[in-house]
Amino acid sequence: MKRFLVLDSLRGLCALTLIVHHSHIERSITELSFFRNASQFAGLFFALSGFLIYRRYVGTLNTSRQLGDFMIARACRVMPLHIAVLLFFIGFECSKLVLERYGLLLNFPAFSGDRAPGEILPNLLLIQAWWPGFNALSFNYPSWWVSVAFYLWLIFGLVCYALPGMARMIFTLLGGLAFVGLFADSDLLTRYVLWGAACFFAGTVTYRLYARLRNFAPGIVLASVLEVGVLATIGWLMVDGDAPLTIELALLFCLGILVFAWEAGVVSRLLQVRVFPALGKLWLSIYLTHAAVIFVIATGLTLAAKFGGYPLLVDKPGEIPGSLVRYLSTGSALNDNLLLLLVVVAVVVVSMLVHRYVEMPGMRFRAGLRSGSRSRASA
Repeated sequence: MKRFLVLDSLRGLCALTLIVHHSHIERSITELSFFRNASQFAGLFFALSGFLIYRRYVGTLNTSRQLGDFMIARACRVMPLHIAVLLFFIGFECSKLVLERYGLLLNFPAFSGDRAPGEILPNLLLIQAWWPGFNALSFNYPSWWVSVAFYLWLIFGLVCYALPGMARMIFTLLGGLAFVGLFADSDLLTRYVLWGAACFFAGTVTYRLYARLRNFAPGIVLASVLEVGVLATIGWLMVDGDAPLTIELALLFCLGILVFAWEAGVVSRLLQVRVFPALGKLWLSIYLTHAAVIFVIATGLTLAAKFGGYPLLVDKPGEIPGSLVRYLSTGSALNDNLLLLLVVVAVVVVSMLVHRYVEMPGMRFRAGLRSGSRSRASA
């Protein structure tokens, strides 16, 4: 089955923008409008997930065994990495408890706020983004995406298994209802769920459209114009668009997936250069570990500021009235951008290690389960 290298590359690059988005370094490019709105790329992750999962699994989930194998594959894809990072944050809170006994206090008391003990079980069950009573951004805040995506995958699998003849219509209906809910600002489901469902099921529709058009791929000139045009429109909307941008960008992301799935333009050729697909393989590791790496670096600089007397921290008003956001600051634009580069490189290095020693073993474990079940079936 064809691997969409260009789409992988785009997903990897979008994961990098989220590192910049969450870094909060005062005089760096983190404060540019494009990166301040980069959290919107989570919508691209949902849409691309719907596109790829529909392509791989629609029409193949005909038995309970196939459905079970599908959900095991999805769990093995995300759970080892999710749990590993969650355990890191829990372990850090335990360390804070020990430090507090010796009179050393960091910014907030251990196991308080978004890292309260009551948030641990929802994170383990991946339900933190589904119920308003839980904090969707607790502990490893990017994991809200996994929370939403995992149960969307379950819904996808159950529909394909139970109602295969109606699956296409149901996916289109679910996506349409989610878009309506976003537009109406419905409170029946959390906005995270509505956003994820709208983009995910729009991604399934996008693949159906691609399947009809893939034999009519444009030539390199037209494809290049389309690629540059859709990227420029996304960039313009993220810089100058009026919030909220969710619905408009969701539709643009689907258009971008359709255009880049052809892999026919100059931008696509550039994105097939070896470094970009390699980055694409790391996208999930980057996404789920970047908050932890930023947290470690920020904590180290906080301690340096506290005990070394270095002015490295600045508190500024957040987007929510009355809130404060802590920025790292070295005092110069050059050094702040160098610090950001250090953060990005650190996240990529950690992601390479995590991909190799956590993410890949999880996928190999799933492959072992699948081969074992096949052996028992043939015995």
